[in-house]
Amino acid sequence: MIENHIKNEKYIYQRAVIMGTGTLALLCASVLVEKYQIPCEIFDTGEEASKTLERQAKGKDLKYQYISRKELADYLAGINEPALLISAINPWIIPGRVLANNNLLAVNCHQALLPEHPGRNAEMWAIYEQDEKTGITWHIIRPQVDGGEILIQKEIPITKKDTSFQIFRKQIKLAEEAFLEILEELLNGTVKGYAQSGEQPQIRYSWETPEEGRLNTEWPFDKISAFLRALDYGGLEVVKKPYIEKGAKNIFWKSYKIIEEPQGREEICFSQDEICILRKEGKILLKGIFE
Repeated sequence: MIENHIKNEKYIYQRAVIMGTGTLALLCASVLVEKYQIPCEIFDTGEEASKTLERQAKGKDLKYQYISRKELADYLAGINEPALLISAINPWIIPGRVLANNNLLAVNCHQALLPEHPGRNAEMWAIYEQDEKTGITWHIIRPQVDGGEILIQKEIPITKKDTSFQIFRKQIKLAEEAFLEILEELLNGTVKGYAQSGEQPQIRYSWETPEEGRLNTEWPFDKISAFLRALDYGGLEVVKKPYIEKGAKNIFWKSYKIIEEPQGREEICFSQDEICILRKEGKILLKGIFE
């Protein structure tokens, strides 16, 4: 933990603590240290320590730590000088006693255009609900989850080919761009936010998955497509594997393909290693079938 650091007298906030689980935490820390000479710590708030993040942080000579959430809460609540607290793809809900520390300016990057889709895995819900666009929001952290004042937003369209993994990667880039735009004001303590308007939608938690992961073969083509793309995080194990119920069995698949070519009939065909779902709008193949 940072002690006896050299202060940058230009800014009100002369140190930073970053909580996160991956690339965005590293990007934020790098720009703070390299461009602004602000001493910075990264605390990994994933379910377990990330060897990749630890290695990348050490490669950039950044302080990386993985401690219990109680220890982290104690540390943050005890900071006695002005500090930026940056939540960057952070799954941990920050305790009220930390937010009550008036020395901290706490900001979070959320993977949606708040107030839409508060909570976890927002890109997944945006795709599943067939939103036309999504984006990122940097906002002040308040006790209400994702309910704080908005500092900056950036948006991107959602196409009918985008997966959660692809949207997530675009969001990281947007989040870095937005962070750079507001960082000077954050450090100076002059950044201005505005309250979110309207009623906040349902907050989603990490264990929630569209339809609890069950694909219904009677759904229309667009809903099946949205469901498959929403649960597609590439090789990342973010949500549980989708499945189809057939009798008393749950059927899983290794890959899928969405083909937007008009079909002459609507039916579902099962074979030993493939499920073919035909709709007038197109065809969906679920490949590598197993139980």
